[in-house]
Amino acid sequence: MRVVITIFAPLVHGPETERLKRELKWLTGRLGPARDLHLMDLKLRETDGAGSPAFRKRVAADRASAFATAGRAVTDKRFDKLLADLQQWVEAAGQAQTAQEVPARAKTFAKRTLKRRAKRLIRKLDRLDELNDEQRHRVRIAAKKLYYTAGFFEGLFDGHKSAKPLAKFSKRLKKLLDALGALNDAAVQRDLATNVANRSGLSAKGDGKVKQAAKEAAEDLAAGGDSRDAQLKAALKVARRLADAPIFGD
Repeated sequence: MRVVITIFAPLVHGPETERLKRELKWLTGRLGPARDLHLMDLKLRETDGAGSPAFRKRVAADRASAFATAGRAVTDKRFDKLLADLQQWVEAAGQAQTAQEVPARAKTFAKRTLKRRAKRLIRKLDRLDELNDEQRHRVRIAAKKLYYTAGFFEGLFDGHKSAKPLAKFSKRLKKLLDALGALNDAAVQRDLATNVANRSGLSAKGDGKVKQAAKEAAEDLAAGGDSRDAQLKAALKVARRLADAPIFGD
């Protein structure tokens, strides 16, 4: 929904649009930790011997707390109001009169939006191997927005010469997202491991012990999957192929 608002912002900008963006960000902040801790808990269960008993216990407790926070968010009146306001916004946006001229054809708007976002993303992919975790995360967000955007508009190009190039581009974009997602999950798990270790009773033995416990837990969790170098190599390979796949035939 946040991507939808971003895409159509030029057509439906205004105070209400900005307010809804803030409310959706609030909701994401309440749900995100539950997702990350759930993933860590699943990996711990799937990996025999990963992490100490104290570490596992803290992850389970943090997961339960995060789920409770997420549960309170979606049963809050604020959430109900958000859903109602979003429905009204969607209905009103279809009839909105903006200062900017609305493109005569939806396909024109879609093409322009896709091309602009694709070029912006591809420029960022040139230095993918030089980026740190946070910078790669921002590239991943840009790629995810583009992937959603392509999905929103794909029905406009059925039977058109642009349909196959767009489908090919979207397929490669999905592979890039998978690779970047694996890298991001690994980075998030490392940060979570450090945070959990700091609050699992290990800190009493000194910072060095905390760091070592977090490092060992992160390595144990990553043991069942590809290494960071392999994940980055896969991301770079897809990124190069993506840059060679035009969205449209022109």
